[in-house]
Amino acid sequence: MPTFRHAHSSSLYSASPASLAAQVERAVEADDPNATLLTFTEVGSTARTEVLKDADPDEWAAWVPSATDVGVMWRKGQYSPAWKGAEKLTPKVWTDGQGRQHETYCGSILLVHNDTGATAFVSVCHLPSNVQNGCAFEGNKQAAAWKDAVAGWSDHWNAVRKANQPNVALIVADWNIDFHKSCWMSYVGDVFPSMFCTWGGDREPPDGKGTHGNRLIDATWSTAKPTKAVLLKDDASSDHRPYGEAIPW
Repeated sequence: MPTFRHAHSSSLYSASPASLAAQVERAVEADDPNATLLTFTEVGSTARTEVLKDADPDEWAAWVPSATDVGVMWRKGQYSPAWKGAEKLTPKVWTDGQGRQHETYCGSILLVHNDTGATAFVSVCHLPSNVQNGCAFEGNKQAAAWKDAVAGWSDHWNAVRKANQPNVALIVADWNIDFHKSCWMSYVGDVFPSMFCTWGGDREPPDGKGTHGNRLIDATWSTAKPTKAVLLKDDASSDHRPYGEAIPW
């Protein structure tokens, strides 16, 4: 089975769709190595959704579920979707500084490898921010929604695991907690047991290197241990830094 070459990026609504387009173009044209799966957060606007869909429609399919601000792209020659949909992870809502209420959904898709019929479950979420206080949670509605959403995401994964028995699974998020701190690595590891984090062991970047400043808040948890994980080139499309990883089937 081929290795999943996955890259994840958190976009930024205050940056231009054109800057996102430049980033996506680099990703779909990359040949060192070729990416086969791309995931995104903060791509929920019409303009940003079109950036993904227009990037390379002959080679890449793109999906942004309307209930979320996450997106998934995959190489059409290698994978086909068996099903896809948005899953509400918690009934808890929270309000941001602009007075907007937020619900927490993930976008999930079951991809079928065209040559072998093997399946991959890919689920992406943008979890609430302002939830971490050291190794403890803040006492706010964001943190309450975060905890309930992560528990709901585990329930969703377990239901899919039992129903579809995928060969590999990737749980991808802007987690908004710092995986440089072992307490948060342990917390999420307990919620998703028998999964491996992008940044586990010797794959963790050194202190001072992260996906949001020096905080390591974007990551995948997968049922197969990554053979490689790197921080990718930063650019003006976001205040997050993208990462790439190789995940065997």
